[in-house]
Amino acid sequence: MSKARFEAELIQGHKGVTVVIVPFDPEQKWSQKPVRLDPRREGWLIRGTANGVRFDGYIGYRWNRFFIIIERDLREAAKVSVGDVLTMVIEPTMSMRVLVRARAQSKVTTAPKKGRADAIDLEKSNSLLTRIAPAVPPASAKALRPPVRTRDRSGRSGSK
Repeated sequence: MSKARFEAELIQGHKGVTVVIVPFDPEQKWSQKPVRLDPRREGWLIRGTANGVRFDGYIGYRWNRFFIIIERDLREAAKVSVGDVLTMVIEPTMSMRVLVRARAQSKVTTAPKKGRADAIDLEKSNSLLTRIAPAVPPASAKALRPPVRTRDRSGRSGSK
């Protein structure tokens, strides 16, 4: 899926949460349903950069707008405050690590009365995949290394 690049002003929203407004519908752009964050919240998991600083998060939807929460640590690292414009480069992900982060971030937002019925339940999807294709123990690192070509004292080549 393609990365999206845009500039957006950092604004302070409801409950003092700082966000940037996303200028597109992620479902249309990436042809992907949102991921369930809790029974009443969903969003599109993303990774990217804000003014060149890496972050993980999600695109939420409330009040007829798509938004990305910009937490204090990210604001400080990107050296921005409310009213400044950020250069955002984002892409979708289905990482469980990002899901955990997005769930924590989403708790500061007001939940709608009802979540979307068509949201992807990533935990159920992953457990289904595990049942279909159980994890195979990784081969040893040594077995994966290509042979090292060496020369002995006589100049003949061989491998270790």
